[in-house]
Amino acid sequence: MSCLKKFIVPAFIILFLFIGIADCKDKKPVILYLFWAEGCPYCAKEKIFLSELKKKYPSLQIKDYDVSVPASVELLKTMSKAYKINPTGVPVTFIGSKALIGFSEKTASQIEEAVNYCLKNICEDPLYKK
Repeated sequence: MSCLKKFIVPAFIILFLFIGIADCKDKKPVILYLFWAEGCPYCAKEKIFLSELKKKYPSLQIKDYDVSVPASVELLKTMSKAYKINPTGVPVTFIGSKALIGFSEKTASQIEEAVNYCLKNICEDPLYKK
């Protein structure tokens, strides 16, 4: 019986360590940047969608920027250059390696796919893309 205890206790400790590590991986933050404007109907729809998505994926961090603020426009320009896009309107969304302009059902699907991808893989903070 003593030999069995010596085996079972370490086995359970190792098992719980692996469960803890797997759980931590799922909870790493996924960072999304949203650039929007007041009065933009597509922006309003995306904000509602992202609010619901945040409930489904609590590790999703949404950083939103109103483009009526000059500093937000400068950040949008910097990020657009890094992603090699030329947005002509809003909303503009950055997540992982994706930059999305506009909002539709297709865009919503692409955003959720990117969230899932970033939960399972390493995605850099879009702010630091070079």
